Amino acid sequence: MKYAIIGGTNMETLPIPYVEDAISTPYGDVVIYRGKLECGQEVIFRSRHGVLFRHDAPEINYRANIYAMHMLGVTHIIGLASVGACDYGIKVGTVCLISDFIDLTKSRASSFQREHRASLHTGMEDVFSPELNDTLERLILNENIPYSGRAVYACTEGPRFETAAEIRMIRVLGAQITGMTLVPEAPLARDLDMQYAAIGIVSNYCTGMMSYVTDDGIGSVMNDMRESVFKLCFALIQNTVC
Repeated sequence: MKYAIIGGTNMETLPIPYVEDAISTPYGDVVIYRGKLECGQEVIFRSRHGVLFRHDAPEINYRANIYAMHMLGVTHIIGLASVGACDYGIKVGTVCLISDFIDLTKSRASSFQREHRASLHTGMEDVFSPELNDTLERLILNENIPYSGRAVYACTEGPRFETAAEIRMIRVLGAQITGMTLVPEAPLARDLDMQYAAIGIVSNYCTGMMSYVTDDGIGSVMNDMRESVFKLCFALIQNTVC
């Protein structure tokens, strides 16, 4: 069992000592960070948007990111992402666990080339690992981290925020949160039979629900949550591997 963490906005480096490594994949080169927990377990980390947040959500090389994990022998991935709440029951400043997704993206490679997939057609059952979600939920409750439960995630193309009309549509479709990056990341991990879980950090209410949505407002919430979210990830790894 080998874990990797993929970080997004304001979650771009490991909060523990690490070394950089470059991995060449059939889909492009990827820079990853290698850190070690106190128990000696290695943790692989990838900044989803690249070094210095180089790529907007539609430009991320998701296939290279995930295939690099596969080449490194990673079996379990924890994706970290800021999410917007389109349901007032999901509270800003909390975490949630993603249980399913709705794909509203437009121009992304959604699967690996056939020779790199584990099967011809990848099933979409349990894209977000129930076992990882169960373990994460127990740890969240034990650590008293503010928690809004499990949620359906709608992935939009970005980099713009959604309109108020789009948010109303997304709510009708059955999603409670929105974001721009977990698709195709999660289904690509499923393509390669890796266990994947995503922790959503609820950083804003969506357009038309409260005040204006801004990068500064999102960044402020993410910075406040950063320490507890990484502590949660490390606790998961220590509880299941060390």
